[in-house]
Amino acid sequence: MKKNSLILAGIFMVFLMVSCGSGKGDKLTERIQYDVTIKSPEKDLEWWVQNLEGPKREKLVQAIIESARSGKVKVYDVMSNKVLDEQQIKDQGTRTELLTLQRPQEPYEEYDTVIKRELQLSDITRIRFLEQWYLNESSGKITKEILAICPLVESYTEEGTYRGHQPLFWLSYNKKFPLETK
Repeated sequence: MKKNSLILAGIFMVFLMVSCGSGKGDKLTERIQYDVTIKSPEKDLEWWVQNLEGPKREKLVQAIIESARSGKVKVYDVMSNKVLDEQQIKDQGTRTELLTLQRPQEPYEEYDTVIKRELQLSDITRIRFLEQWYLNESSGKITKEILAICPLVESYTEEGTYRGHQPLFWLSYNKKFPLETK
């Protein structure tokens, strides 16, 4: 009798685990994309609002860049969604600017100069997430699955006016990236 009870209890537990699946719940959305500020420009906010603590932010950004450069994850171009090779990934992190300067001595002629600047970890102040969301109706719990992330850097005009955030590349953690839904 005791043995049968244990077997029935075991079967019931297996049934519960199978019927509950992964515990994620029903899929709310196949894709949702949004930006998260990890280094807040607002000085009046509490330190943790739209901000990761300095060493933790640097550790996260370094892990993202290292994952991209090492080939641990597939890296895609933001515009074309084509896979980037190692050199293309490195090039994404290099900024080349053409500046027109004026000579300090007569005849004060203008000349062009190219400035090449390597990406600094501190330049990445936002991360764009591409996720799937699930809702477990019985618990009300929302589970998010990260499909891809995209580091963002601030972009400025030649005059120094803020343009917005420029995406570098997508790091994909999902085989269906970027737009496949089947």
